[in-house]
Amino acid sequence: MDHRPQPFFVTTCGPTRNVNAGPFLTSYVSNPSIMAPKLPIEIILTICKDAAQPTFSQREKYDMKNPYSTALSLCLVSRLVRRIILPDFLRTILLRRRHSLKKFANALLMQKAYAEKKSDLFFDYTSAVQRMWISDAFDYFVYAETQSENFVSKNDERARNISVSLPVILAAPELAVDYGHLRRIIWSVQDAWSSRTDLNVGGHSSFPGKTKNLTIIRQGHHEQLLHNTVETFVFLASIPHLTHLIDLADHSHIFRGISCGTESPKFPVYLWMRDHMWNSMKSLETFSVVYPHLPPIHDFKSITYAAYATRGIDLHVERFTVSAALYKQDPKSFPWGPPWFPVMNPGNKRIHSDGVSFEVTSDKTYFSQYFWSWDKAWACGLTDG
Repeated sequence: MDHRPQPFFVTTCGPTRNVNAGPFLTSYVSNPSIMAPKLPIEIILTICKDAAQPTFSQREKYDMKNPYSTALSLCLVSRLVRRIILPDFLRTILLRRRHSLKKFANALLMQKAYAEKKSDLFFDYTSAVQRMWISDAFDYFVYAETQSENFVSKNDERARNISVSLPVILAAPELAVDYGHLRRIIWSVQDAWSSRTDLNVGGHSSFPGKTKNLTIIRQGHHEQLLHNTVETFVFLASIPHLTHLIDLADHSHIFRGISCGTESPKFPVYLWMRDHMWNSMKSLETFSVVYPHLPPIHDFKSITYAAYATRGIDLHVERFTVSAALYKQDPKSFPWGPPWFPVMNPGNKRIHSDGVSFEVTSDKTYFSQYFWSWDKAWACGLTDG
């Protein structure tokens, strides 16, 4: 039997390629006696830890170079190196392809088997994962894969993968998810909470979820998450912050007007707050919408609208935030402020009124209107409040 440490999961971008760990580093850690001068093990492990950081801000597309590739390579060096780098490796989980969630769920089942065998390969993912992205929208937008094909079997598989991953999902303070997966998470939690058997909650009398910011990855064909229901969903009830990433294809023109200061965010906020999920969000403090910081139309020729719509361009990220508590008191009299919204400069934040603020990032990231491109902005932390 092969007892070498194995990669715990293939995360996001198709087949894993164990590249760019650096022949020098891998050889040194595997057999340091062949290298001179010999470094202390503490320094070697520090180098490994730094080298294993995912390269989310890389210029290469994630499909061309897996941002986790160096970490995956180093995990094969030794069990000690694997254990040292796992916490940083697992801090941000990016599941962006159709089969990514299945691979992650299988990795969790492997960890369960390690735990039962009392293997030193066991590692508790729930203690490490801080940020989690779950969406296969990339495949449907870029490769035009139909969502109706084998719908029943795909839905059953999604339910199984969500059920296996649920303890890790609930332990992550930052969760970004599309509507299809979020709907499954909500109902899985509801069923498990009703029976108190599948959430590892023991004798807890309060819901154990740690989600602080729920980011919804909007897709134009899913306008409402929950329809015609008055039921309160326990997963949503304790979340204080809600963020929407706009559908770039359908909503860029609306939010260009907001970026330019000519439009108020009042209308999209009003539409999205009609979703029945708001009835369950008893602890909600803020509601935010994140979108590319697009220049006015008369300035847009300098970067060409065609480039944004096709091959993509680098843009700053803009975010407006609304006080949910203040808005819920009386939406009709909510203090949106003056009708003209000054254009924000990169790196600045402005409190526009008592309940509204705007912020634009200093850094840019890649956007393409008609090719799904939110994952990189989120992974780099540019969509965070």
